Amino acid sequence: MILDLREFETFPARALLQSRPGELEIEFNGLMAVKNAGLELKIQKSGEEYFCQGVVTALATLECSRCLEDFDTVLTGSTDFIVCAEGCHNKDGDVIDDEDYAYFKGADLRADLTELARQAIILAVGMKPLCSEECRGICSQCGVNLNDETCNCSNKLDDERREDLKNLSGQ
Repeated sequence: MILDLREFETFPARALLQSRPGELEIEFNGLMAVKNAGLELKIQKSGEEYFCQGVVTALATLECSRCLEDFDTVLTGSTDFIVCAEGCHNKDGDVIDDEDYAYFKGADLRADLTELARQAIILAVGMKPLCSEECRGICSQCGVNLNDETCNCSNKLDDERREDLKNLSGQ
């Protein structure tokens, strides 16, 4: 996802970037694929720096934490960063956090935002993605997907350490 700042004559400006097929290959537990992603930006200019606020939206395939089935969903995440010339801070000896910056070389004014978009997508994945709030998961004994069929397994808690818990719920 390349941001070409030469396209803008005045600021503040807005931009919409789309990912190319295969551009966002993300390896992350539970994230099976990203099919399409867009980055909507608000851009402000101050001196030689461009302050960007963005919203990433991606059509993704996730693995459900309960039933382990793949499902499609839309992920939305935000990202804030600064675009500036490569090495613009090094002359002062300032220590900067590279995660908040994207750089262009010389007068090119083109910055690659793919890594920033990738990070925003990963952060948009929930701790435990669910295909639906009503997902029943899989049987802990036989492994059947309880959303598709029922099983005859006994789900009784025969562990004596759980007797006090049974009394709390009135069972």
